[in-house]
Amino acid sequence: MKNILFVIESLQMGGAERSLLSLLNNLDYTCLNVDLMLFKRGGVQEKDLTDKVNIIDGQSINISGCERVRYKLARFFNFKKLHNAQMFWKIVRNKYKVYPTKYDIAIGWGQGFATYFTSEYICADKKYAWLNTDYRLAGYKIAVDYSLYKNFTKIVAVSEGAKKIFLNELSKIEKKLDVGAIVNIIDIENVETRSNEKYEHKFAVDKINIVSVGGLTNQKGWDFATDAAKKLKQQGHSINWYVLGDGIKRTELEEQIKRNNVQDCFFLLGTIPNPYPYIKDCDIYVQTSRFEGLGRTIIEASLLNKPIVTTNFPTAYGIIEHEKTGLICEMNADSIAESVERLINDKKLADSFVDNLKQQDKEKDKKNTLKQIYELFEIE
Repeated sequence: MKNILFVIESLQMGGAERSLLSLLNNLDYTCLNVDLMLFKRGGVQEKDLTDKVNIIDGQSINISGCERVRYKLARFFNFKKLHNAQMFWKIVRNKYKVYPTKYDIAIGWGQGFATYFTSEYICADKKYAWLNTDYRLAGYKIAVDYSLYKNFTKIVAVSEGAKKIFLNELSKIEKKLDVGAIVNIIDIENVETRSNEKYEHKFAVDKINIVSVGGLTNQKGWDFATDAAKKLKQQGHSINWYVLGDGIKRTELEEQIKRNNVQDCFFLLGTIPNPYPYIKDCDIYVQTSRFEGLGRTIIEASLLNKPIVTTNFPTAYGIIEHEKTGLICEMNADSIAESVERLINDKKLADSFVDNLKQQDKEKDKKNTLKQIYELFEIE
């Protein structure tokens, strides 16, 4: 039996969290003992975790008022343009203690805090850092992180695109690390089952119902989305555009919705623990991201056979075949609106995307990912 520890901040809503949940719920526990270290309990997805995983509470620390002020000042005077997680770790890193249990394998799931903590305070024969984002566009600086990443046996990116970006950042400081790529598991059976559950909102039958899923952050490009909604409304299209997710940009986004006069057709539904019924019942799924490590929600929409429009972040091309299983557009409101309008006006095109998605082997990626995971863990 291999003793394995996964480290993540919480199981709140988010693509990285859903990806970890999918992996943990599909592992073979006849050959694995798995602990999951959480630093923030009560995440909305905790209830969906298999009971075969043992949850460990991460160490709690006291952050003084002075240290909070230091962090706020560091964010305000961020001359080096560090990621918030990098600044936060500089302030709190000496407050933790080495976790006493040694593992065969430890995995820091997601860049930032989980990786930093696993690097410095977890003992394991092998350590893996899971990279779930576009490292450069997310704002991380490899010159700061290299001393932490070098403690890992391997860095595992969730796509070939994310791997290439991380390797390019390493080359800028003339360093090398072992970096691979394993696509996150998407559990099609779980997605399909949960898509049939009841949900609060019912879509209007006389509207084109658009759904987008993601945190309300700059990364997700909601400014593009609200501007695109304005253009579609001005062009006379009867749409309702629903955003499932919450975050730090909510107030700013609400103000933009008012400026664009789309309060009657662009709705922020907040955190929705189960987004799949909304995706299943929508007419068009739209992803407006500036960058993604993979693009999990696009994969989930494709598994539910929805017509898809996505911006052209690099990893989108590994998920959608342009003009065959969806539309990949430029990263601006005009292009997003034009692509959505194409699907509204050309039902034959939208139906062809649905038919092509239905013909895909939806279990292939899951099986391949599990095979790569077991190879990484050296389990036959």
